[in-house]
Amino acid sequence: MTRVAIVTGATGGIGEKFIQRISTMDDIEEVWAIGRNREKLDRLKEEHSNVRVIEADIGNGGMKVINDLIREEDPDIRMLVNNAGVAYMGDFSKMTCDQVVSFCKVNCSAPSELMLICLPFMHEGSRILNISSASSFQPNPYLSVYSASKAYLKNLSRALNHELRERKITVTSVCPYWVDTGMLPREKDGKKINYPGMVSADLVVDKALKDSSKGKDMSVPGFFAQYFRIYSKITPTSIVMRQWVAGIRKYL
Repeated sequence: MTRVAIVTGATGGIGEKFIQRISTMDDIEEVWAIGRNREKLDRLKEEHSNVRVIEADIGNGGMKVINDLIREEDPDIRMLVNNAGVAYMGDFSKMTCDQVVSFCKVNCSAPSELMLICLPFMHEGSRILNISSASSFQPNPYLSVYSASKAYLKNLSRALNHELRERKITVTSVCPYWVDTGMLPREKDGKKINYPGMVSADLVVDKALKDSSKGKDMSVPGFFAQYFRIYSKITPTSIVMRQWVAGIRKYL
């Protein structure tokens, strides 16, 4: 069986960094890069000889494509990185029902479904890394659905890490604060946006891989995210939420 790693949301930011790191690992023969942008996927294939690209939208029919391919290839899945996700900042009441359903599909249902699909093909020493967020440490007004979806993924990951311990499969929730990628807008109405505690995608990926190799159920990259995790535990949630809103209100 071919030893493979599967990465969703592979065409940019954290996902692309995971592809770069994993493609050099000795115990990985092939990296399956899953994304929607064919041009970016083809570029990844050109840059890494052991990358296999899979054009699929996990929020819209793409899960069947992945499921069928796994069953056909019968690989030894050594690593699964659930990185694909969507975000929305603004009033919940301004979202449409279709937006909410699609949002929860990509951020919650899809990674859960992909883990179920992959687990029969995973063995001792396999690893699952689910990209959550420091937003999972508290409720975040105006980032409410994103925050809630990342709390779901964090809690699911930690629970599964315990459940799969006997099979010696590690599940790690990766919880960065702001990450310096092209996804973040830099200005709002001509004003530069300040992202406290921002870290590089390289730091997130390197720490995530290191922590998962140690069997940890959480990876929290960067001092600010680690501080915030503790702060949000000991400070009343109502206070933390007010502070969050005060910090982002001018960008809404």
